[in-house]
Amino acid sequence: KIISSEVRNCAKRRNVSGYFGEKLRNKDNIEKQKNRKINYMKIKFLKVLFTIFIFSNLSFGQSKTPYLINNELFELPGKWKHIGKIENSAQWGFANKKLELTLLINVRKPEIFEFYNKEMTELEFLNKFYAWETEFWKKDDGNIEIEKIETNETDKYIIWRLKIIDKNIESFIFSGIRNSKLIGLSLTDDNKKEPKSRAEKIEFLKNIYFKK
Repeated sequence: KIISSEVRNCAKRRNVSGYFGEKLRNKDNIEKQKNRKINYMKIKFLKVLFTIFIFSNLSFGQSKTPYLINNELFELPGKWKHIGKIENSAQWGFANKKLELTLLINVRKPEIFEFYNKEMTELEFLNKFYAWETEFWKKDDGNIEIEKIETNETDKYIIWRLKIIDKNIESFIFSGIRNSKLIGLSLTDDNKKEPKSRAEKIEFLKNIYFKK
């Protein structure tokens, strides 16, 4: 049977068209697979990021309790309750039931202290205050333990430990100069069975003072 040249050319065009159509379909399928893979990776990345965000908030505490004392802001991690004020030392008391911690905060002007001298540098005043404060406690020497833990001349603070032996009360104290004011933080761990470590207490005080 004789096939005309026009029929043969039509067949060739159909074959060529079919070949390129298949190529285009394959290319389209490959692109779709790539896009699916990219979308999957994006979703996976977002899930991981969301998980890290949630974990961070749960681990480090997403809420803080702010207190303004003599125009100085303190942000305490977690939920704290104001439990009173010690008038003679101008200390404000706060308690965290969940953490089993008690925190005393005071903010005072250097000028109110009997040993203050306007010629003093802030660091000199801080060292004088530490000596004055510890001398007061040492009057009951047989019942008191005092330890200077850290002195930072650049950031102008002293961290020290005070223990009243017969009452088994131990406090970690942060004394620092900030905004030309003497700031005192005194932390007591009320959990006697599983108290926080020494390093944890020191870090806790630093985080509050430096607003971390």
